[in-house]
Order: sequence, then structure tokens, then C-alpha cells
Amino acid sequence: MKKKFDTKSLVLLGLLTAIVLIFSMTPIGSIPVGPLSITLNIIPIAIAGMTFGPWGGLIIGTVFGIFSFLQCYGIGQPSAMGATLAAINPVLACVQRVVPRALDGLLVGLIYKGVTKLKSKRAYYAIAGVVTSLFGTALFLSVMQFIFSHKVIGEDGTTSWVRDKAMEDFVTSGGLFAYVCIITALLLFCIGYLLVSGKKLTRMQVSAAVTGFCSALFNTIFFMSALVLLFGNTDYVRGLIDDKGNGNVLLFVVVLVGVNALFEMVVCTIVTTGVGSALNKAKLIEGPKGEE
Repeated sequence: MKKKFDTKSLVLLGLLTAIVLIFSMTPIGSIPVGPLSITLNIIPIAIAGMTFGPWGGLIIGTVFGIFSFLQCYGIGQPSAMGATLAAINPVLACVQRVVPRALDGLLVGLIYKGVTKLKSKRAYYAIAGVVTSLFGTALFLSVMQFIFSHKVIGEDGTTSWVRDKAMEDFVTSGGLFAYVCIITALLLFCIGYLLVSGKKLTRMQVSAAVTGFCSALFNTIFFMSALVLLFGNTDYVRGLIDDKGNGNVLLFVVVLVGVNALFEMVVCTIVTTGVGSALNKAKLIEGPKGEE
């Protein structure tokens, strides 16, 4: 998908950049949850990837990453985790904040480009089934985490949630954990496929929804992967892994970003679908060829 950067395109790119700026510098674009924040900046990244392709997504993703790094120093909405990481190693903190968001934008642009080239509606429904499967599996793990936890009130009156041993044994069980996740994913794939095909959604709507979902998914995967890879040997992150996941990295990720990621997936998918479809009708986004 080739996109000519004419005046209209540059205005839209500037508008998306301004939205990222507003989201980063004001409370509008982030909802603090513990050491992390639920971010809405992934929505402009998805829209940029759909409108301008991989390079547009890369540009907006990089802009988001830069503002995210500035938040480590209290510029815009402060980040407690970011400030700690920047104090440990500012260079690695910059990489951990910028590179995942840039890759997110690049990949969602490629995904939208690839999905819109599909001819078969069944292929679109299958992709929707995959998205439902991934989201449902993440929801399943988060619900399990909530069920197998109990509230503890400390001597100082503070409240915390402590995981039951059943949850830890399940996640670390290896084969049993993988088996349950696979069965859950397959069941949800069938449900998603049937629901989407029954609703008769347009290919544009499916393409936009997949792009929005992937923007949120990749943001979480890349951000947490960079955190563990770059800072996993530090006392700070090792302490978080021991505290949140009892030394288990997978459990740590589920506990730390489970609710955040689910919220971001839902919001980004819904908003991107609506905005993307509207921009397609306004001839600002190229949709699937032959869309009726």
C-alpha cells in the first residue's frame, strides 16, 4: 500500500502527533495502575499504521516512545517505574521505552497492509477468531489470577493481594498449563469465528479491529520483553519478579500487566475499528480491495 504524503496526509500525520502529545502530557491519555499506566497512545499508532502504512506507524510509534522516555524524568505524566529505570541506566531506559513502540507501529502497519490484501471472507473470519482466541486466553489468565488470590491487610492498614499456591502451581505446571491454554484458545477461536461471521462484519471493520488489537498486544509484549531483557538482572526488576511472580517471569507478567493489557486491547480494538471505518469512508484510508 503506497501512500502519497500530500498536504492532507501531512495534516493527518500532524494531528496524530498532536494527539500523542496531548495523551502523553496530560492525564487524558494514561490511567495509572500501580507501577504501570494504561495508555491510550496505542490508538494513534494503529491509525497511523492503517493510514500511512509501516513507515507512518513507525513515526508515530517513535514519537510515543520519545514522550514515554521523557515521562521518566517527570515531563508530562510521571512514571514511577520509568524514573527508577532511568536512574539505573538512562540509555537502556531510552531503548526500553522507544524501541518497543517503534516496532509496534512498524508491525501494525505491515499487518494492516497484509490483512487488507486477503480476498477470502473466511480468511478474515479466521483472523478474527485468532484475535478472539488471544484476547480470551489473556482474559482467562487474568481471571484465574483474580480467583486464586486473597486480600491481606497489613499491620499498618495497607491492603494487598496475595496469590494462592494453587495459581502458582498451575502456571508453573508446564504441561498442564499449556494444555489448558491450548484448549481454551481453540474453543475461543471457534466462538470468535462463528460470532464474527454471523454478524457479517465488513472486511474493513475486521481489518481495523485486528490492527487495533495487535497494536495493544504488541505494545504489551514488546514493552515487557524489553523490561525483562534489559533490566531483568537488576535488583529492582528482580525484586518485582520475586514479589509479583514468586520468581516466575510468566506469572510476573500476568500479574503486573494482565488488567492493563486487557483494558488496552478492548479500548484500542473498539476505537480503532470505529475511527478506521470512518476514515475509510472519507477516503483517507485505503481499505480492502473490492469491498462492497
